[in-house]
Amino acid sequence: MDFSSLLTTVGTSFVVFLVLLLLFTWLSTRPGNYVIYYPSKILKGNHGSGKEKGKDAFVPRSRTPFTWMVEAWQATEDEIIAAAGLDASVYLIFMSRALAIMALSAAVCLPVLIPLSATDRNNQIQLEKEIAKNRTSVSTSDDFDNLAMGNIQQKSVRLWGFVVAAYFVSFVTYFILWKTYKHVLNLRAREQASLEAKPEQFTILVRDIPPVPPGKTRKEQVDSFFRRLHPDTFEQSLIITDISEANKVWEEIRGYRKKLSRAEFIFEESKTTKTPEGTRPLHKTGFLGLVGKHVDSIDFYNEKIKDLTVKLKTKQKIALTEKQAEAAFIIFKSRPAAAAASQVVHSQLTDIWTVMPAPEPRQVVWKNLSISFYQRVIREKIVYIIVFLTVVFYMIPITFVSAFTTLDNLRKLLPFLKWVVEKKALKSILEAYLPQIALLLFLAFLPALLLMLSTAEGIPSQSHVVRSASGKYFYFIVFNVFLGVTIGGTLFDSIKKIQKDPSSVITILASSLPKTASFFISFVAL
Repeated sequence: MDFSSLLTTVGTSFVVFLVLLLLFTWLSTRPGNYVIYYPSKILKGNHGSGKEKGKDAFVPRSRTPFTWMVEAWQATEDEIIAAAGLDASVYLIFMSRALAIMALSAAVCLPVLIPLSATDRNNQIQLEKEIAKNRTSVSTSDDFDNLAMGNIQQKSVRLWGFVVAAYFVSFVTYFILWKTYKHVLNLRAREQASLEAKPEQFTILVRDIPPVPPGKTRKEQVDSFFRRLHPDTFEQSLIITDISEANKVWEEIRGYRKKLSRAEFIFEESKTTKTPEGTRPLHKTGFLGLVGKHVDSIDFYNEKIKDLTVKLKTKQKIALTEKQAEAAFIIFKSRPAAAAASQVVHSQLTDIWTVMPAPEPRQVVWKNLSISFYQRVIREKIVYIIVFLTVVFYMIPITFVSAFTTLDNLRKLLPFLKWVVEKKALKSILEAYLPQIALLLFLAFLPALLLMLSTAEGIPSQSHVVRSASGKYFYFIVFNVFLGVTIGGTLFDSIKKIQKDPSSVITILASSLPKTASFFISFVAL
């Protein structure tokens, strides 16, 4: 990739950034969007509607379009945690630390490594050797490749600069991450010790509860077990129960209550001085109220509610006796007691009474709580096998596409595209977007698939599902993007060399890696 292709990629990304920035700025000033862009301020009462309502009133119309940038830059960690929570603060911390790693590495590496590479001529020497062999197809090196380590000659003293730079970048990364993790742990400890308690901090999740002994209910079994182990700190238990059938009946009751309220309102409105007794509303019981016999709406809805209430009680009894899962939430009297209980082994057998910290109520994956221990183990192994096979077989089309979407390979395989490739403007656009877009299209389908597989493992919380899917996605990036693109394109281009001298594969791969830097810069930019 030459500089024009790189500038095309970076320039396009910058234009998209400006468009989105201006769109955000315009939308955030529209009165109808205040609840979207300023929810925390509105919930706290710091809002207005164009006129100041107090000393601390928040008036979006008085803000400049880019005030939010200043506020975001000046916001402290405590303000971010108060407005968006600890997770948002940690996310911003890691983003800022990533920028710090990049800035420190660039400040040292760019002034040192770029001159070392740019003033050497290994690429030119290799090109002259290929021309001297009268090769019909000569691989050229672009301007950007001359700034990489591939332009350093073999056994050159300049290579020590890259060795020292590798250690320096590693040290900077490790040191910043070490300090960051200590800081995040302190933030989490401070959040856990804050006066503002959260329900999940007093709760643990217990799964794989053994069968109920004769003469006891599930709740009596769980209560007696934890009261015996934690007599001073145990508060109560909440048994996980499938009440979906009862919920359906409850929704029907709510619907009829709304209709009853409307019918009673119509009846009251019909009472006048001339007709003090009013007119009771009627409706037809058939399809959409168009067919069927006429009935008194108030009496009909009251009767329906009465019948459904009996049905609801029956469904609730069935749920409490037949649809209780082998899992429960255990509530303790203090946060330290809950934290200690979540780390204690509660049984000599590993497949019963397994405990873990309770997830946030909104994060619970309810359908996974009833999955047994052995089912989770089997599901986990099956998912790992599926992920492994997907990684392997996903690499085939990605490697194939990455090999064929390089301009040199397209020119060899499809000679009729030679006139397109030789046009400088078209070449810059194709080099800037073609390989990266092809790869992004393949990767676009992965997140949904990996989230589905992680959920199928039986993980009980949505945040853990996302974390598990992210780990799987990391393997895809390493094996398919890094290895697939770099190795695939290189092997396709140098297959004849490797056939003649298989031992040269390491040297060929090492010389090709620096040339892929421009690809990954464009990939990240897109």
